[in-house]
Amino acid sequence: MRKVNMRKIMKILSGAVAAGIILVVAGTVSLMVPSTSAAKQRPQPTFDNNAWIAYWDYDKGLKEAKDISSQLNSVSYFGGALDRQGQVIVLGPAKAFAAEKLPRYKVTVKKYLTVVNDVYDNPQDPKGQTKVKDTSILETILATQASRQAHIDDLFRTMKAYGYDGLEIDYEQVWKNPLVAFRYVKFIQEIAAAADEQQVPLRIIFEPSVPANKLIFPEGPEYVIMCYNLYGTHTKDAGPKADPDFINTVLGRVDRLPRPHSIAFATGGCIWESGQSPRMVTEGEARELAKSLHAKVQREPSSQALRFEGRRADGAAVTGWYGDSETIRAWKQQALEHGVDGISLWRLGGNDHIRTYYVGLMP
Repeated sequence: MRKVNMRKIMKILSGAVAAGIILVVAGTVSLMVPSTSAAKQRPQPTFDNNAWIAYWDYDKGLKEAKDISSQLNSVSYFGGALDRQGQVIVLGPAKAFAAEKLPRYKVTVKKYLTVVNDVYDNPQDPKGQTKVKDTSILETILATQASRQAHIDDLFRTMKAYGYDGLEIDYEQVWKNPLVAFRYVKFIQEIAAAADEQQVPLRIIFEPSVPANKLIFPEGPEYVIMCYNLYGTHTKDAGPKADPDFINTVLGRVDRLPRPHSIAFATGGCIWESGQSPRMVTEGEARELAKSLHAKVQREPSSQALRFEGRRADGAAVTGWYGDSETIRAWKQQALEHGVDGISLWRLGGNDHIRTYYVGLMP
């Protein structure tokens, strides 16, 4: 067994900044990466066609899941989060979804509980959310081996209590903080070992920025990299959620991860409007807006995304970019030709003719 040098790992994460953090915390926090044992023989990965259902759009998402269940291998319920103490909470009708039957011939459609690092004051009042993608809570609950183990126990206990087959971890913004990033890598190693021991399917979701070429992750989980938000609420300029160059970049990072490794695409799009912050929309909402503005919708050849421009009655300029079934199929095809172990879709609900997103269901 081999231990990885602490300074080397921290240098990988952020160079000199991380080295300074080591000097500050080394006296109180163990930062050594756990030793890894020889990899055991694992079966050839089977393809995972996955889609997410969000707790805030449950009814529409469930309807679409049932419409395409014959094409799905798994569905993730996006409803797990954290309270201010770092305890796992679950929002929306999570138990109802766990009990739902998603028919597929001779195949069991797995259900995953997705947990994100969003912090809520009260799980009964989602509007009481206090922080989105909060890394400060992660810095606390991932600080020591004992705190990480307590969090891992909490995650598995909650997943099982709600009746799910597997667990999905979607902690974001972690790579911006070297200390959190380092602790998160240790957490992944430890939760992967626990999932292996308990025979619980585990998916780890990464943002496109994951430094996959600089870090070593354990075998066992399915790793999924998001391939969306090339343009979106975080960009001043308007554009598609993905394009061929962006997809190729993400696929290169997917290749660096242990198998099974997958990619995720997003439906819907984004609206940029004068005097307002950009906002995300579903495909249906984008179409309705374009119609109300009497705007011409055109397909952009490179990304295969749809775009339109129009003006409100008061003269405010509106630009919209979004994807439809043709867009998603083009992105999927690029990923399949490259080679991946799965494709996930964010998200079900608000998509026009969801069956046409899947070649196996097209007329």
